[in-house]
Amino acid sequence: MENKQSSPIALFIFAIAFIVGGWFFYKNISQTIIAEAEASKSWPTVEGIVTSADINTHISDGTKMYASDINYTYTVEGKIYFGNRISTVDGSSSSASDAKKDMQKYSEGSMVMVYYDPELPDASLLEPGSSFFTYMITYGPLLFCFIGVLMLWQFVKKIGLFVLALIIGSRG
Repeated sequence: MENKQSSPIALFIFAIAFIVGGWFFYKNISQTIIAEAEASKSWPTVEGIVTSADINTHISDGTKMYASDINYTYTVEGKIYFGNRISTVDGSSSSASDAKKDMQKYSEGSMVMVYYDPELPDASLLEPGSSFFTYMITYGPLLFCFIGVLMLWQFVKKIGLFVLALIIGSRG
């Protein structure tokens, strides 16, 4: 039986890629999302109306996924805007229950409270603040960094054993 071991150089490259990639995603994407989620808590509100509400489906990796498709209009300083975001991070799920709850909560023709960015009034959402998905996107990249550190630790252990073997070999 062949014993496959990864090359220390490949392990080092993957470790660095995980650390750098995770940190890059965290600094450039995750922090932007969490900043918007936190800022949305203090955004001004106006009343809006849901113009359409539907459940979109698609297949991802052989699994049927469900996502809410809520569209609404609202008016800021006499100008009509269109929005379609429920929260900062809207996603899909393999369960239709969340999408069905959104359909009940935001049925077509219902009046809703719209939170909009005062500097960019076309940026809006219906549920301000952070959600479970916001935290997943925020801290998920840090998990990649942690895995990279573990891989780097394995690399250091392999190099340490190699150096130890060289020292022992040179004495005997």
